[in-house]
Amino acid sequence: MTPLVSIGLPVYNGERYLRVAIESLLAQTAGDFELIISDNASTDTTGDICREFARNDARIRYLRHPHNVGVARNFNGVVAHATAPYFKWASADDLVAPDFLQKCIAVLNRDRSVVLAHTKTRFIDADGRVLAREDSGLHLMEERPSDRLYSLWERLIFCNAQYGVMRIDALRRTPLFGSFIGSDLFFLAELCLHGKFFEIDESLLSRRFHDSAASSLTPEQLVKHYGLKPGDLVLYYWRHLGEHASLIMRAPISWSERIRALQFLAIKTRWQRRELVDEVRFVLRHLRGQPYPILGAGRHRNG
Repeated sequence: MTPLVSIGLPVYNGERYLRVAIESLLAQTAGDFELIISDNASTDTTGDICREFARNDARIRYLRHPHNVGVARNFNGVVAHATAPYFKWASADDLVAPDFLQKCIAVLNRDRSVVLAHTKTRFIDADGRVLAREDSGLHLMEERPSDRLYSLWERLIFCNAQYGVMRIDALRRTPLFGSFIGSDLFFLAELCLHGKFFEIDESLLSRRFHDSAASSLTPEQLVKHYGLKPGDLVLYYWRHLGEHASLIMRAPISWSERIRALQFLAIKTRWQRRELVDEVRFVLRHLRGQPYPILGAGRHRNG
């Protein structure tokens, strides 16, 4: 029987918090789901933990890559294995409240224009203590796709919404995550052109910040995290400009909306003109034999 929700949990060396993360998913009040765990060739006890849970719960499928394929391919791979009409990514570090799925599903069931339902996020530290950080607040219910995109650019700080519940048909019409720094920003930007984002006004996701989390990585570690090679030229802002233009051109929107979104992109480009010029200068210096910064002028933020 086909489940209502597919949950994809990509993991690499997640033994520290994996057990409590899985337990929070299995405790959902909406139990009609499958949990697909994709192990990116972990070298710790992640595999043992996953196999233990899979033996005890028929809803769990455990998959393991023979070698590390990078974070983007591991995230994207679980979508290919999903069988349900709704999909949710889960993190091996984070916790979800028992009614998270139930409340997100209710939103999607009552409004076909919504492609992503998510909740406010509570930030916690390595020991589970609540931090004084604030969520981005991505309630994007504007009728015009271009307005939703502009609102996302204005508000987005943390990509917590990607851990909401999505319509898998809309999800599969996007390229998902790319192997470049900040690709999660572009996934959300493209998805909001396919439909609305509904944010439930409750903090039902607890996102953990700790010393091994992606949010805490150094520039050198980020390069490795995204599968890039040391010494690669990372034109952060120029790459982002090109990716935004591409997603606007391929989105299923009218030409009038496409033109309007490109006009907004021109405004955004003016905001970032200093960074774009700096990256050109870095490249010219590099061609003259001077060292090139790992992230160019990029700050790994949504500007």
